[in-house]
Amino acid sequence: MLIVGWGGTFGHLYTALEALHDEGKKVALAHFSYISPLPRNSYEVLKKYSKIVVCELNLGQFASYLRSQFPDVVLHQYDKVEGLPFTVAELKDHFNKLLEE
Repeated sequence: MLIVGWGGTFGHLYTALEALHDEGKKVALAHFSYISPLPRNSYEVLKKYSKIVVCELNLGQFASYLRSQFPDVVLHQYDKVEGLPFTVAELKDHFNKLLEE
């Protein structure tokens, strides 16, 4: 599974990734520093994974943008709009559920 984030989500996503690695889970992280234009290899990276989850602290604008650029890539979304950052526990719970599907 590939976890995708951008902007200020890096710390929480990376900490959740490390915790999942410690549990023996196979997950990776692609964190975008800029999104317009997307890095040249974005499509190649995304196509390598059968399950991709885009995590955003908004209503999923980046996931929508990625879908518009790469319509054949299937993306899951995990959005949070509460004015609070992600917690590592909630991220791990969501990722584990996706890994079980």
